[in-house]
Amino acid sequence: MVELSCSKIKGFHLVKTQKGSTWRLRYTNFAGKVRKLNLGKLIDGTTDRMKAVDLAVEYRAQIAKGIDPAAEIDASKLTFKNDAESKHSRLVKTYLEGPYTKHQAKKKDEGKHTIDMIKRAFADLMDKTMDELTKDDLKQWQTNYRKDAKGNVRAHTTINRSFSAFRTMIRHAVKHDVIKQDPTSNFSLEKESSQDKDKRLNGDDLATRRMFTKQELEGINLGVNLYREKLIQGRESSISHGKGHLPSFKDLAHPHWFFPFFRLAAYTGMRPGDLYTLNWQELNLQFKRLVKTPNKTRHHSNPNKVDIPLDDNITEVLKGWHRQSGSPVSGLVFPSPVNGRVMDKKAHVKHWKAVLELGQVKSNLDFYSLRHHYISKLVAGGIPLFTVAKLSGHKSIKMIEEHYGHLSPHAAAEALSLISGDFGQIADEKSGATK
Repeated sequence: MVELSCSKIKGFHLVKTQKGSTWRLRYTNFAGKVRKLNLGKLIDGTTDRMKAVDLAVEYRAQIAKGIDPAAEIDASKLTFKNDAESKHSRLVKTYLEGPYTKHQAKKKDEGKHTIDMIKRAFADLMDKTMDELTKDDLKQWQTNYRKDAKGNVRAHTTINRSFSAFRTMIRHAVKHDVIKQDPTSNFSLEKESSQDKDKRLNGDDLATRRMFTKQELEGINLGVNLYREKLIQGRESSISHGKGHLPSFKDLAHPHWFFPFFRLAAYTGMRPGDLYTLNWQELNLQFKRLVKTPNKTRHHSNPNKVDIPLDDNITEVLKGWHRQSGSPVSGLVFPSPVNGRVMDKKAHVKHWKAVLELGQVKSNLDFYSLRHHYISKLVAGGIPLFTVAKLSGHKSIKMIEEHYGHLSPHAAAEALSLISGDFGQIADEKSGATK
């Protein structure tokens, strides 16, 4: 190593390295340890030399005052590193996927519902630090989240539920000293606009939350039967053409998992997600009973349960599927045919579309319409709203009353009919005729 020392500034020198030359300052600190500081690379020996000289003079002045410049630089680097690591730990994404996921894992459903809800709803805030969120950030979030990707207005209850989950995570971070203060404490969601509420209750809501028409019911039933025959014929055709060793559908209770899935959805009004996670312990065919904690409330401290008695028809349908599945005592009722795990939440969609197409159902009905039909028919049939709420997995009648209450027979109408004729005929004073 070749060095060129400066005669005016003690320890200041230029050293030749494999990749060029570097300006340095060598000194001995008060502990007797020799330290070296890089002051920059030699470029053309003019500007770089003057900068190196200035630094060397500055560091020499610090040494004269009892300050170790190298130690100060190391401390600054450590502080910067700690600040960077601290900032990273305070990011919404980091805390959600790390400590909060670990915290949620202690719950029965491992907190997947809550974690996924926050990830979806707050995707735009994932790279922000929790304690630096502002009211404007949260206000902008609500504005953006008000509509989904298709432009449909989200229910205010959905927005409120997502925000409550996010706020709970933030408060968890405060409790565990990850951040000093809760940026959501002085923020309140804007109330649902009257326009959105009117549209929800009197427009789109009434169009979707209803019973099927007679024509729709006939079309769906026809479509299910035709789809069944189509699958059976397709399998028999494959067998006749020698395509593998395929078992005949003729000997099976159901040619596809969709059929018992559809029948159970129609009978119970259960959400597709709850059917996908339904297991044989929750479905007791011996006692003709289904007891299930809906995924939507599973993460609550006191989750709701649906307790549904099964009639003979649906029991026979499910017994056939049970035998066809190998008579299991545990596991999923509708596992993936590929890997045996929970199926994709949209696995039923293509089969439902096939049913509607074959049944020539022109209405824009999604599979969730089965649940709307189920609740609507119970309400219209005069079943007490509390019973309807329990059967459909709601803790109170609030949602049922708000969205389906208009279908309920009006008890006041029966009461008023008792007196409607009392004053219905009033004699005309002149003609004696009645009005």
